[in-house]
Amino acid sequence: MNLLPVLQQLLQNKLVISALVVAVILLLRFTLSWIFSRQRQWEKQSRRRRINTVHNLSNLLLVIGVIIVWAPEIREFAISIAAFSVAIVFALRELVQSLVGKIYQASMRSFQVGDWIKVGDQFGEVIDSDWLSTTLLEIDPHGLGNGYTGITLYMPNNVFFTKPVKNLNFMRRYIEHSFSIVRENNRGNPFAAKRFLEERILEYSESFLDVAARYCQMIEHRTGVELAGTDPKVSIATNEHGHDVVSITIFCPREQAHEIEQRVTEDFYDFWYSGPQSETTVKTA
Repeated sequence: MNLLPVLQQLLQNKLVISALVVAVILLLRFTLSWIFSRQRQWEKQSRRRRINTVHNLSNLLLVIGVIIVWAPEIREFAISIAAFSVAIVFALRELVQSLVGKIYQASMRSFQVGDWIKVGDQFGEVIDSDWLSTTLLEIDPHGLGNGYTGITLYMPNNVFFTKPVKNLNFMRRYIEHSFSIVRENNRGNPFAAKRFLEERILEYSESFLDVAARYCQMIEHRTGVELAGTDPKVSIATNEHGHDVVSITIFCPREQAHEIEQRVTEDFYDFWYSGPQSETTVKTA
């Protein structure tokens, strides 16, 4: 019986080759360890270090030997796994981005549930935040003074990479509310109403002025940003149509912003049509 073809076939079998490599390395490992353990002239710690080195080197040779034997199969498997991984990542791209966005937001501590935030052009109160999305209860974007709109926004967490996030939590109680009054000029002097409006706004702000000043200082201290202050500001300009534009800015409680705006607007027209300015307008006419 000719054993040569059988041996050639066995040597082409990678399982047999792997078994031979493992057997040779383990035999070498056992032999060296036995020899080192018999060297009585060496100290005990020295023998242990050498035996440990033999074990580590033999483990490394085992790994390298098996990799060399199975290199083509490992390469094909790695390519298959890479292609599969790329396909999975591409299919789940939005999911992965949302997970990473949540980790990014948590590490930055930009907001938490209950905070008021602005993401891009959207205002809202955070009512829920999980690994994939953040839920906002929309707030009126025109000044924050009119409360909630009743709309719920569901935002994937990947928007935190593409849009700026502003924490407006300090504006929950007090806001810097601005509005304008536009009217046609009838040869009257709109600056005549400026001091009158400032006095009326101070009268409306008297009940909360001290608290507003302290709250303004707290915001400046925590954010490091210098605000315009709590004093009412009234400025007058004209637009492209030649109409008078009275711009008013007040620092007030959020819940009272709309009410104060209406009262100041009413005072302005009362002053213009019922006060001294109306007499000036009539005489000029």
